Amino acid sequence: MKTLGLVCGIAAAVYFSTIMAYGNQPDARPLDLLGYALLGATALGLVWLRARPEAALAVCAGAAAAVFALGYAKALWALPPLIALFCAIAAGNRRAGWAGAAFLVAVPGAAAIVRWDAEVAIAVLVWALLVLAAAQPAEVSRARRAYTAEVERRAAEAERTREEEALRRAQEERLLVARELHDVTSHTVSVIALHAAVAAEALERAGGPPEAAAALQVIRTSSRQALAEMKAVLGVLRPGTPGSGGPPPADSRDGRQPMPGSAQLPALLRTVGLPVRLDVEGEQRPLPPAADLTVYRVVQEALTNTIRHAGATTAAVTLTYEPAAVTVRVDDDGRGSRAPRGHGLTGMAERVAAVGGRLTTGNAPTGGFRVTARLPA
Repeated sequence: MKTLGLVCGIAAAVYFSTIMAYGNQPDARPLDLLGYALLGATALGLVWLRARPEAALAVCAGAAAAVFALGYAKALWALPPLIALFCAIAAGNRRAGWAGAAFLVAVPGAAAIVRWDAEVAIAVLVWALLVLAAAQPAEVSRARRAYTAEVERRAAEAERTREEEALRRAQEERLLVARELHDVTSHTVSVIALHAAVAAEALERAGGPPEAAAALQVIRTSSRQALAEMKAVLGVLRPGTPGSGGPPPADSRDGRQPMPGSAQLPALLRTVGLPVRLDVEGEQRPLPPAADLTVYRVVQEALTNTIRHAGATTAAVTLTYEPAAVTVRVDDDGRGSRAPRGHGLTGMAERVAAVGGRLTTGNAPTGGFRVTARLPA
């Protein structure tokens, strides 16, 4: 509605200025029905200015060129094509805009060549400067809009990247919590349950008091219940797909206890509850914190699976140092791949992959189950 009112106002100004211009342009072609129609077209073309600026420019420029070529009095009918030219270029239609500008200059130029005199030449020159004066600011406006749009696009992309990074970090933290909870708690509770069972059998053979036997039974039951509940918690913490993040190095955990590593393996093996042999091959050396922690966690989780699922009587841990890598292998003499599986192997695979390593699992050549992790070091 506002656009239509503006067009009507411009049309009225075009008609009034043209009629008044005949007072000082008596030699101009008198207004007739065609002249009134062309004057109206120069202004009414602006109706498409918002939706189709290139169409508005074509109508206004064509009508204005016809008015000029037919020799009607010169007046404000030149204003609508300049407005359409500015809007077309500013909206980004550069090709259509500059084609319209060339057309607006070419028609008066051709007329000046046909009927050459100083007055016509000056009029054409002034007109060309007016066309340039409308086109150049339009280019500036277009460039400013393009720059603003690019800045907004980059800001939106940066915001999206920040959100994705925050989600990724949250995902990594969830995976870290799940792995640490499983590795630490599962191992400890499994060892408690195993030792409680051993103590109960020894107490039964020795004919101990029934109160102690009942207490040990409570410990065994509570341990198994705690493991079951922990599995449910892990189901909530773990996302549907494995993440790619790994645990932060031990020295980055300000204010916390140092994370365990290969140096703590002998102490770990003493808590397992079954005979475990530790063999070290190659030249032993300090490992990167992430790899060192991964070695410990792989051994811890593999032995936890051995205690809980394999039904093994012995196990062996082999730590092999190479120039650019370290390999940790855990073998047991249990039921092999027939034993049930939980989240442990998935967590081991995630942890090993997080430090750029490779995990392989399966039946050992001599029976039982084998876990092998090769880590860059």
